[in-house]
Amino acid sequence: MESAYDLMARMAKASKELSYKGLFTYEYRGQLRSIKVVHLVRDGQTYERIVHMDGPEREIFRRGDNLDCLRAADMLLRGSSLKVNDTYAELEDYYEFYIRGDGRIAGRQVSLVEILPKDKLRYGYVVAIDKETGLMLQSVLLSQSGKPLERFQYVEISLATNLDNFQLSSEMAKSEDIDVNQSACLEANQEIEPVPSIWEPQWLPPGFVLSSYQPEGADGQESWMYTDGLAVFSVFIDSTEGTRNFPPLDAKLGTTVAVLTKTQYRNKLYAICVVGEIPRATAAQVANAIRPSAIGEVGSPQGQGN
Repeated sequence: MESAYDLMARMAKASKELSYKGLFTYEYRGQLRSIKVVHLVRDGQTYERIVHMDGPEREIFRRGDNLDCLRAADMLLRGSSLKVNDTYAELEDYYEFYIRGDGRIAGRQVSLVEILPKDKLRYGYVVAIDKETGLMLQSVLLSQSGKPLERFQYVEISLATNLDNFQLSSEMAKSEDIDVNQSACLEANQEIEPVPSIWEPQWLPPGFVLSSYQPEGADGQESWMYTDGLAVFSVFIDSTEGTRNFPPLDAKLGTTVAVLTKTQYRNKLYAICVVGEIPRATAAQVANAIRPSAIGEVGSPQGQGN
């Protein structure tokens, strides 16, 4: 019999390698949205078409990773360890996994897995995993008190055998997403290298590893993304002229929190914003721990502070 953690590893593999189409609902703060999705795997490449069925009309075509490209979240969900600063991050170190029984979602038999954090720095989840394919058919994000914060759930789904003759539209074939960046592909037990930035986080919630980095461009902005395999948050650093007009921010939209602080370094004002589905206190602690790195401290900082 598969353990709860085995089911999670199988789910991570299935979501990347199987073709499917379906209709799912997304619910948060009393709002309900319906979304159609087609996820195709062709010639080692993934494609997606996403159509919002209510609210403003939105249709997204996206080309994803090659199947042999595994990123940090993929590796952690599949049970690999990732090395960061001489320590190893593993999903099981920060969450407990329990099989809570069987259920039925979108007419299919599922196993219900509860995922509880071992600290107060991240949220918990309940996921429903299709017994036949391993696809996740439902995900409920839980607050620190165990209350549902958001719910994703398929109401209808068709699997690969029904999509063999599905024709890629020209939009799907040509579409590209910002995630199409093979530089972030990893190998098992690979060490996560520090980024060449003048900034670095003096504190991160344990278990989170860098999954992508966009260096500062002509727009004066750079960004980092971190994951522990389940939760994700991003750090944005902005040094443009408009930074002076940014008000301090501590906000929450649905399950997404955003915390913005300002700091001055070498007579230049920077805005630092942390955004993600993590507790507000975690986001605030990360934002306040962004400091000049060894690269940035060739000279002494001036006016460092929030």
